[in-house]
Amino acid sequence: MSVPVLEVRGVTKAYGDVEVLRGIDLEVHEHQAIALIGASGSGKSTLLRCIDLLDEIDDGDVFLDGDVITDPSCDPVAVRRRLGIVFQAFNLFPHLSVVDNVVLGPMRAH
Repeated sequence: MSVPVLEVRGVTKAYGDVEVLRGIDLEVHEHQAIALIGASGSGKSTLLRCIDLLDEIDDGDVFLDGDVITDPSCDPVAVRRRLGIVFQAFNLFPHLSVVDNVVLGPMRAH
């Protein structure tokens, strides 16, 4: 199989004493569609926020096209220009279609 486009290795994240992510590993290859499924509060959104550098991880690394994006010297804005994450019912515009909501960010950023 090819090199993953996105790779998460050993990612951990805690809020105080509450460990939300514990050693998460994930590989996403080109043309793959991945669904994160779990109970409310199981860490799905936290994982997405960590991948998009909206939340700082406590340990582990995230790679995008083989580059470590969780390095503190990495520019989060440049990373977000290469990623596209849509959160469930988060800041969607009701007057736009689903497709228009999804492409709005990339269109504005590029």
